[in-house]
Amino acid sequence: MGATLTIQDLFKLILFLLGIGALTYLILVFKNLNKILLKINLFFESNEKNINTVVNHLPEISENINSITKAANTTIEDITPEVTELISNVNEITTKIDSITESVDNTTYKISETMDIVTDTVADTAYSLQDNIKNIDTYIKLILEVIDAIKGYLKKR
Repeated sequence: MGATLTIQDLFKLILFLLGIGALTYLILVFKNLNKILLKINLFFESNEKNINTVVNHLPEISENINSITKAANTTIEDITPEVTELISNVNEITTKIDSITESVDNTTYKISETMDIVTDTVADTAYSLQDNIKNIDTYIKLILEVIDAIKGYLKKR
């Protein structure tokens, strides 16, 4: 048995095998696609009642959304001047609070300075009083010594 194979026959054979492979792959793709479509169809069939209910309620939902949007826009338009006034009032209050805080800070500083001065004055007075008491004590001791000296002198005579 002798058969010769030309290059043209070889290419035809390769193309034929590639065609068979491509068709097999295409059949598998269509089979998987068919499974997916069956699952989607089962899902829609099992949920048909719910889907119909949702679709029937869509106009009502749309109207509700429109009315909510209109109400929100109206409310925002009504509130905008009041919010602007509120912001202005908050700014004024903040300014007044800052002023009060500054006044309290200044008053606290002045009280602190006054307390420091009073404390220093009281301390100086206490030290002066202590020194005066020591001096008085010293004078009394000196006077007692002088009296003792005079007594001693008078006793000797």
